[in-house]
Amino acid sequence: MSSDSSAKRRDVVVIGAGISGLVAAKCLREDGFDVIVLERTGEVGGLWTYREHDYGVMRFTHINVSKHNYCFSDYPFPDDAADFPHNKDMAKYIYDYTTHFKLEEVIQFNTKVLSVERIGEDWQITTCRMEEDGRTGKETDEKQVFIAKNVAIASGHHAIPTVAKFRGQETFTGEIIHSVDYKDVITNSFTGKRVLVVGIGNSAVDAATNCAAAGRCKSVYVSTRSGAWIVPNYVFGHPVDVYACRAFFMLPWRWANFVFENVIKLISGNPKRWGLNPKMGALQTQPTVSPTIIHHIQRKDIKIVPNILRIEGKRVEFINDESAEFDVIILCTGYKIGLPFLHQDIQNQVLEDNSNSLKLYKNAFNPDIGSSLAFIGFVQPASGGILTMSEIQSRWFSQLCKGTVKLPPKQQMLDNIKEERNHVTERYYKSDRHTIQRDPITYNDEIAALIGAKPELWKHPWLAWRLMFSSCGAYQWRLQGPNKWSGAEEAVRKVPSTEMMNYSAIALFTVLGFIVFYLLRFLFKVVDFLF
Repeated sequence: MSSDSSAKRRDVVVIGAGISGLVAAKCLREDGFDVIVLERTGEVGGLWTYREHDYGVMRFTHINVSKHNYCFSDYPFPDDAADFPHNKDMAKYIYDYTTHFKLEEVIQFNTKVLSVERIGEDWQITTCRMEEDGRTGKETDEKQVFIAKNVAIASGHHAIPTVAKFRGQETFTGEIIHSVDYKDVITNSFTGKRVLVVGIGNSAVDAATNCAAAGRCKSVYVSTRSGAWIVPNYVFGHPVDVYACRAFFMLPWRWANFVFENVIKLISGNPKRWGLNPKMGALQTQPTVSPTIIHHIQRKDIKIVPNILRIEGKRVEFINDESAEFDVIILCTGYKIGLPFLHQDIQNQVLEDNSNSLKLYKNAFNPDIGSSLAFIGFVQPASGGILTMSEIQSRWFSQLCKGTVKLPPKQQMLDNIKEERNHVTERYYKSDRHTIQRDPITYNDEIAALIGAKPELWKHPWLAWRLMFSSCGAYQWRLQGPNKWSGAEEAVRKVPSTEMMNYSAIALFTVLGFIVFYLLRFLFKVVDFLF
């Protein structure tokens, strides 16, 4: 197929104007590229823009990562922003970022991408105009074609809702919905009903606590196959994510897991006490963060039950022989990665058959395709938020487009993909939600090192302690490298440095000092004896 002669040419086409697409466009424009962002809806922000009838956050959602680690690296939240902003505050922050860097100039709204295919050395992107109808919008016959040397796909990996199936589910006489359609207990008219939430990820506990606290529901049950470690928002007075630091990640993960589990037990008690019964370690799964669900479990507002055995009418039986009747089942069972607009040949190269895995080097580039097609934001953060990961991917992609750096040889990339997959298999509990799991600090350091943006302690001696024992926020990767930010050092200093990590570090250095002291004494005695 030849390219359309009427097509519009751009250096780079970015698909999606959520946080990943916006930061990709900003980084590319900084480096002088002619960019266009294609966005299906009429607004920026992706899932952070609340939509009554479309994909997005629940009405009551707050981010569960602190503002220090879920922000743009050169555009901090206002100092008076809450540690864990509400989705309305997130949406405003993203909008303000967009206007501050004038990104609206390159965004084409209400434009749905129909296909992306390779035409020689270029990419051809075919779109259609979306007509706003107050819901999800509908396609029109108005088509448009773009030709670009490079494409960034930033449409998100939460694409296709995973709908669990249970024996007898077709007999259920109540209402079954996926969490993607849950807005709040009042909007969904679940007030006063008997609710069963399936799953125990972040969406599940948010939905369950909303039903229990705001819905005056007759009963709220949470059914889980694998149990969970519930992580509080705050640990010893600080947001939990600010404890993630380079020193912690230098520990063998089993040691780190031992420390983390005991901190959780110290604060919330053993999860078995609350019926949570996790089948994995605390660092072997995507963290479920909630400040309130254990409170509701303790008050018997929410009951934790195991997996569903069968459904008969309104009665649901669980594998422990317990049963109850329900009016509503909310399936908080996650999402699958979907890229329907990619040409089938490209999909075959990128997607693993019958799995939720991607064949991508560093979660961003396919070894067979190369650097002209980037996947921005197709990574699941194990601690902290995805925004810093999308941003470092975008900076890397921009440098690749400029030609200042190159991807490694194909075989080296394939070997790295295999190695990282083995690491995921060894560490994480087997689940579709863990196939693209990475720790943000270690991941960002790996990518930043490729473009000279990894913070080096000897270059920043007055920040060295923080760089080792604090999360340092998003700003640390703007201390150096391409498009470094003059305000990065000041912003890093504003990120809390926790007493626990400081005391632990002091204790460690004290112990090491004693060890060195006694080793030296021993060596001097040996020397005196010999001579």
